Amino acid sequence: MLSIQSNNYKKINFSFINVYCLLFTVTTIISSLIQLTLFKQVNDTNSHILNRAIVVAIGTSSIYLLLSIKLKNKILEILIPYVISLSIVLLYVFFTGFFEELHPNAYRDITLNYSAVFIIVAFIVKFITRKSKV
Repeated sequence: MLSIQSNNYKKINFSFINVYCLLFTVTTIISSLIQLTLFKQVNDTNSHILNRAIVVAIGTSSIYLLLSIKLKNKILEILIPYVISLSIVLLYVFFTGFFEELHPNAYRDITLNYSAVFIIVAFIVKFITRKSKV
């Protein structure tokens, strides 16, 4: 469980479901805004939303993996959960291709999108855990 304690607030515990809901909501809102403003696409398929839900679940699990791995090398401490979780995401995309047609750039798109969100979330998690130790 991810915990944050501040001088002004009580200790806040973030369960897996809380973090998952937060990440899913934020990524869905951002994706919707991008689709509406840049691509003028007004609808999103249900399968796309369900696929996003699974990828966010994998990403949320990587946060807990990120918190549980403690190494002397801080780069490896972040890189190992990233490689593991991205591999699972790419494997999921591969298996999804058996049930629905994949976009020609599906692997590139998921790698770029997942990597960007992972970097932002990893920075926030490491910053929060560092601040809470001080």
